[in-house]
Amino acid sequence: MPAQESPLTRLTRHARARALEVAVAEPSGASWSTLTWNELYRRVIDGAAGMIEAGVDPGSVVVIRVPTGIRLLELELATRIAGAVPLLLPEHLDPAEVGRLLDEIEVRLVIVDHESRLTLLRRAALAEAQLFECDDRSWERLRGMGLERRKRQPDVLAWVDGVRADAPSSAVLGLPREKGPAWLFRPESSGALSDLAVDDVVVLTGEATDRFTTVVRDAHLSAGCALVWVEGPERLEAALARFSPTHVLLDHTVARVLEDLIEGGIIDGAPWHPTPREVLEATSARVAEARLGSRGRKLADEVVALVPWWGGRVRVLALDARVNRTISGLATTLGFRIGRIAHHPAVRLDLAREHAVVHVPAAPMVEAASELLPRRGGRTSDLDSAFSLAGAPGS
Repeated sequence: MPAQESPLTRLTRHARARALEVAVAEPSGASWSTLTWNELYRRVIDGAAGMIEAGVDPGSVVVIRVPTGIRLLELELATRIAGAVPLLLPEHLDPAEVGRLLDEIEVRLVIVDHESRLTLLRRAALAEAQLFECDDRSWERLRGMGLERRKRQPDVLAWVDGVRADAPSSAVLGLPREKGPAWLFRPESSGALSDLAVDDVVVLTGEATDRFTTVVRDAHLSAGCALVWVEGPERLEAALARFSPTHVLLDHTVARVLEDLIEGGIIDGAPWHPTPREVLEATSARVAEARLGSRGRKLADEVVALVPWWGGRVRVLALDARVNRTISGLATTLGFRIGRIAHHPAVRLDLAREHAVVHVPAAPMVEAASELLPRRGGRTSDLDSAFSLAGAPGS
């Protein structure tokens, strides 16, 4: 696959080749929400054109602060296809550090799902930025704006794709540093993710602002596989049972409790074994070639009862943490490959220097009642937590 394929090229290819296949899934109450590749493509290209219509230009920066899941993935891809740079900030960054980082770049748009998300940004001077409070209704309307823009200017996304050719587009993260000021950096990795293929199903855990999930999201776009994304450990078991993944990719938080999750695993409403800890210990001992008695050998044999807990198809298990002997022994016995994702060293990114802002040619004008369009702040307006592109109540 060409190294410099743009997000638009990749997304278009998957929409054409795998239109009705699941692209992404997330928990939704007691059930699951999914989007096919065609649905994701349509929503993202309309969202990208809507951002352009709202004044986002190629090379500008968009700060995204919404919960982990499908909406974040849509917004991140829409930002990239609009030619802008998605910037995600971990919650544990200091607001003063955030203010310093954002003051060094030109932020064009801030996307939040609730005004409480603005607390982290309270020290930043964002008078030049627009605020988009992205609930379901406002996202629908922004995509409607984008659809109209694409009707009036069908080549707008292709034009943006051309001017941003070969420029990095993946998400930028804030990096807290113990012995120095925070950085902006673009996560990169090597290892197991290069092996993903279109028929794979990936279960991923972790926060959106984690470097681990960020590189996985980009690999998902490259491969065209299905991505099932849960933030914490509480829905991991349900994701494994529902989607029967080929790859299980666990961030450091869930990796630390994986052994406990396995020990307490439930299959068809019942514990997978009366003494799971003894089975896991016997399995580890056998893999380590320790001498086992007949009872130990019998217990080690019974670890196969765990196969359905993983969904029955897992080939690769990758943890963003050190793999202990219990997990290693289990993977060896069940035939999983322990995948390794090697994070490249974080390199300080100077976004102001890297990204030149290019203005998009204006679209042909049409007559429209201004009150029907989502509002946006002027270039001199202050960031207002009550403002929304959804428009005024009742509009």
